[in-house]
Amino acid sequence: MRSNAGGIAATAVALFLGILVVTQFRSQDVYSRNLQLETPASLTTLIANLSDRNNSLRDEIFELRLRVVAARDSVASGQGSLAESQHEIDQLRIFAAVSSAHGPGIAVKIDGTFDDRAMSDLTNELRNAGAEAISVNDVRVGPRSWYAPGPERSVLLDGRQVNGPWIVRAIGASDVMHVAITRTGGIQGQFELIYPKTRFTVTKESTIEVPAVAARR
Repeated sequence: MRSNAGGIAATAVALFLGILVVTQFRSQDVYSRNLQLETPASLTTLIANLSDRNNSLRDEIFELRLRVVAARDSVASGQGSLAESQHEIDQLRIFAAVSSAHGPGIAVKIDGTFDDRAMSDLTNELRNAGAEAISVNDVRVGPRSWYAPGPERSVLLDGRQVNGPWIVRAIGASDVMHVAITRTGGIQGQFELIYPKTRFTVTKESTIEVPAVAARR
């Protein structure tokens, strides 16, 4: 039983790592769309921020690889427990969006013009900042979710129409995510350059609830 539990843990963490690599390296084009608006000083800040995010991502991948090794070692030693395996599976289910989630985090309210590419950029930025679960209005964002233009300036999320004003909720370390979004040269500032008439409000929340991803019909 312990060996099987350890095997489950190793598989869960390995799957988590695989999903992380795929989702975290999805391209962001918000910066390429407004580089012509940047000053030399802001470009320097932007490059520094990108370097910080890349370093953070490498650290996170390294930590997850260590967890994979530890889980495999528990299989070899027979020390893996069912509780540990279940914990890893629960984390994977939340990350894969197949179960609901609740906890502290941030809410980003977007009131005005916005589009599907920008929503994708914001989602990826929140993931890079450590978001464990994300929703747009009341629709859960999964690791394979996609955005597309919707009718009447709406956004399609996995084919479902979500209308503005939008509230993007993200569960995770609220301080870290808040700084990542609002810091000088961060994505909020980039959005404000692209959408000067749109209002962005970022707040820390003690408790956020996001649903599981909707079952496909």
